[in-house]
This record gives sequence, structure tokens and C-alpha cells, in this order.
Amino acid sequence: MFRTCVLICLLNGVALSTKKEEKLSIVSHGYAISQAHMLPLLSLREEATRNLRNYATVLTKRLTQVKLAIKQLEALVKSKPSSNTLLTFKQTRIFYIDWRKWLSFVKEKHGYEEISKLQSLRHIMPTKIDYDEALYGIYRLQSTYRLDPAEMSVGLLRGRKYRCKKFHAVDCLMIGSVYYLNEDFQDAERWFQLALEKYHSDPNSKQFDIFGWSDDFILKLLMKAAQSSGRFKAALEYAEQALVIDRSHSFWQQQVPRLKNLSLTPEHPKREKISKYLFKPACRMEFPAKKYLRCHLLFSSPFLQLAPIKVEELNLDPPINIYHNLIHNEEIFWIKTLSNPHLKRSTIFSSSKQPIEDFSNIRTSKTMHLNDDAHKLIKNLNQRVMDATGLSVMESEDLQISNYGIGGHFSEHQDSVPPTDGKFRISGNRIITALYYLSDVELGGETVFPFLDLRVPAQKGSLVVWYNLFLNGTSDWRVVHISCPILMGDKWIATKWLREYPQMFIRPCPLKMEPLPEYSGNTF
Repeated sequence: MFRTCVLICLLNGVALSTKKEEKLSIVSHGYAISQAHMLPLLSLREEATRNLRNYATVLTKRLTQVKLAIKQLEALVKSKPSSNTLLTFKQTRIFYIDWRKWLSFVKEKHGYEEISKLQSLRHIMPTKIDYDEALYGIYRLQSTYRLDPAEMSVGLLRGRKYRCKKFHAVDCLMIGSVYYLNEDFQDAERWFQLALEKYHSDPNSKQFDIFGWSDDFILKLLMKAAQSSGRFKAALEYAEQALVIDRSHSFWQQQVPRLKNLSLTPEHPKREKISKYLFKPACRMEFPAKKYLRCHLLFSSPFLQLAPIKVEELNLDPPINIYHNLIHNEEIFWIKTLSNPHLKRSTIFSSSKQPIEDFSNIRTSKTMHLNDDAHKLIKNLNQRVMDATGLSVMESEDLQISNYGIGGHFSEHQDSVPPTDGKFRISGNRIITALYYLSDVELGGETVFPFLDLRVPAQKGSLVVWYNLFLNGTSDWRVVHISCPILMGDKWIATKWLREYPQMFIRPCPLKMEPLPEYSGNTF
């Protein structure tokens, strides 16, 4: 049991740390949850590479000097013993004068300046939270879209080949460790098998031995994964394979007879765990094409008589429409420029009715809000929403800008909030969601409505609009939606929520003056 805990702790980077390291581990830069904020990692990579090169140069120079000492001593070794007075003097001088100097030289701290510079970069390096979010982002992609580990490791995603660095054995080990911790032992075994294959095929595999990740270590993980899933014969094969590599290893000598006894019993492999989240099956599902939908031009206002909007119906009941070419590249550039410095980790609505930062992987993105006075462009975008919907943006929420990161997604949720004890908010519920797409997404990142069999791909410049409420004002469960994990690309969106009461001629008197929180979704 202790051995298993040690293996898993090693895989997840958990080790005895200093107080300073513990302090760093509770901080997050949010690198993995926003593509826009990954740029510091590029400069960090360049700086770290430059410092390591300088460190290597110092050590190379030092090695050259040490080789001089070796050469000097080798010359003495090769000389024949004799009573030559001059040679005796030379030997005495070397071991009294030179050797003391060499000893002082060896004790000197060479490369200390370069090491200090590398340590100074620690404050911008990814923390444990950043690493975990990146790792679980890759896990989310593989488990959601059921990607083949071997294909994924070389950049082949859903039949498309992308140019990227291939996974090393350590990458496969890390992903497999997530499956192991989630008790999905069969998938963990697949990743560990891939790690072993890459270890043996990598000409530089010995570098992994420095961290203790040798083929012996990988075989231990394979044995544990197979045994935990109830596949004792497979576990025995891994143990026997390890024993061939090192017959003197006492650990494997103990495991082989134990697993032989277990393999005699009938095997009952454990079933794969069913995901509690709706987004995983919904995002990989193919929905049939809808009939009786049409595209048309919208002329509903005096301005639209001159410049009509292209409308495409996506669903009739409840109505969901997409309005094409409603925001242009220059406007998108300005929105990103205005929002980028202020993006912060997205929030979710907690059980205490307060928005909190999301470290739960329900919503992996960064957001911020642009009010109407931030730029004249915002008022123009509001006007287009009014032209498209025919509704008022009075008392609506500020435009929310969102950017997603590695495997960025938003689990199933509703934008409306069921009233608690009949107490409505001051401006009513969210009657309309108007979502601008500020970028195309190469692969993944669709908005999926699982109860409507509808998938909406991100289309740069378009506006998607749907109603969140039934006619009686209650939340419409049919518009539960999902932002699917992003396989490839950079997803930006801008969301505007219109409130209920400003659309009415007679405004109800609210029982409680309470603003709607940023996120009010229900997670299933």
C-alpha cells in the first residue's frame, strides 16, 4: 500500500518540500485556463534555455581545466620509477603545491550565478495548480472525445494530423497517473504501455532514469494498474517481463509467485466508471440534421431596412438563431485588447449564493466585464443585439468576455436562475442569452444543447441568441448547454444577458433588491 502511494505521489509531483515551495503550490497564474495568458511561458522558456546554456558553458570550461589535472597525473603514472632527483622534486611539488590548488578549485561553486538566475524565475513558473489544470485539460480531451492514446501522442486528433511535439514517455506517464487516481485502471494501463514503448524507442531514454522513471518503474505501474482492474494474468506478464530485465531484484522475485496464485482464480475485470458529467457523451455525439429550418434576411427595424442581418434558424422550439457577420475583425481586435489585461479566473455560483473562483474544473476559462462606457464599440454591440432580438438592453448585464485554455470547457449549465422562495431579482431573470463568437475554433469548442440535439460550432463574427425562460417566467430546462472542450484553437466569446422586467410594459415590484450573480448555472 505504501509503495503504491509513493508511486502515485512521484507521478503527480508530490514530494517533501520546503515551506517556500509549499507557499508557491497554493498560488496559480492561470496559465492553463487561458490561451491569451500563456505568453509569459514563451519568454520563460527562452530565458531558462539561455541560462542553462550559460551554465553548461561554465561547466564545460571547468571540465576542460579538470582534464588538465588528469593529464598531468597520467604523465606521472606513465613515467618509470627511478632515483632521478629532478623527477622526485617534480612529484613532490605537484602533490604539495598543485594538488592543493586543484582541491581549492574543485571546492569552488562554479555556475552559482546561473543557478541564482534560474531560481529568480521561480515566481513566474507554473505552480502545482497550473500543472494540475494543464494535466487535467489533456485528460479531459482524451476522455471526452475518446481519443486513441497512441494517435494523440503524435498529434493525430479525430482524424486530423497536427504539427506538434510528440509526447515523451514522461508525458504518457503523467496522463496515465490521472486515470489511475480516478480508478480508471484500464485506460491508465494503456497510457503506461505507451510510456514503456516510448521509453524503449527513445534514444535519450536514459535521461528519464535521472528522475527515477526507468523501465522498471513503468513496469511496476503497469502491474499495479492491471492488478487493480482485476487482470491478474496481465499483471503477471508485466512482473515476469521485469524479472527478465533484472533477475536479482527481490521485489519482482516476490511478486511473480504471488501473481501466479492470483492468476489461477477467475478474473472479473472491473467495468469502466460512467462519467457523472453530461458534457462528455454530449460533446462526442453526432446529432442528425434538423428539418424545416430556413435562412432569411432580417428587416425588422428602420436601420435594418438599409442593412439587413443574415439569420439562420438553428431550432424552432425553443427558438435559437444565429446572426452572421455581426461583428468585424477590427472590432474583435479592440475587444481583445481592452479585455486581455483584466481577464481573471472565471467564477461559479456557490451553495452560499456567492460567486467564487472556480478551481473545480467545472468552468476552465478566464473572464472580465466591459461596461457600456468602456468603449463606444460596446454600445454598437448592444444596439445590434437589440436589432436582432427586438428587445431592450436596459438594465442588462455588462458584456462578459471569456477566453479558454487547454481543453477549455464549461460543463452543463443554465444561464437563468430559478427564483428562491418566490423572490425575483431587481431586473428579473435572464430572459435572453446573446453570445458573440470572437474567434473560430479549429477543432472542438462547440456550444452543445444536449436536450435539443443541437451543436453550434464557433463561427467568428456571429451572434447566437436563445431564450432561457418559458412564457410563465420559469427556467427552460431544454436550453441547458455546454461549451465543449477545445481540441485545437483559441476560443474567445462575448456574452450579453438581457433581463426580464425591462421587456414588460408593467414592471412587477421586486420583493428583494438583489443583483444576479455572474454565473448562476445548475450543474447536473
